[in-house]
Amino acid sequence: MMHNFSESLKKSESEKLHPFWESVYKEMFPEFVEMSGTIGNMDMQRRGIDRVIILNNNKTVYVDEKIRFKEYNDILLEYISVSTTGAPGWMEKQIDIDWLAYAFVGSQKCYMIPFPLLKRVWKYYKQKWIEKYPKIEAENEGYHTISVAVPIPVIKEKISDATMIRL
Repeated sequence: MMHNFSESLKKSESEKLHPFWESVYKEMFPEFVEMSGTIGNMDMQRRGIDRVIILNNNKTVYVDEKIRFKEYNDILLEYISVSTTGAPGWMEKQIDIDWLAYAFVGSQKCYMIPFPLLKRVWKYYKQKWIEKYPKIEAENEGYHTISVAVPIPVIKEKISDATMIRL
């Protein structure tokens, strides 16, 4: 079955998900004041930003939201966005986000992953993960994306390890 990016995007941007995201962000950020989406703002979308969170100290937090509608025990890390050209996926690009919000909507579960730490971990484990874990190709109209399905416990462990800098 071909993955239709436009349909998936519409489904993930559905207003029905608004209360879900608001609950996630209120729980994650005790200083939460408001949030706004970036639908239609191509500049912010290109920078990887799906959601802008404003905290009560006027700090702005940028989030990339990934949604899976079925429960899995892995997180897909996209490293190629167009397989025919080798265009880099979001893990390989320089994007302007603070957090990756990775949600399993059916179970109402969301992993909030600090993106700078995930990028640090990716730098060290990318090759090993690509060799070890399943590659997932998503067929879209006219192109394929390629991700690696890294088990959630592995990502959590490596993110935790990445909080310590050893020189």
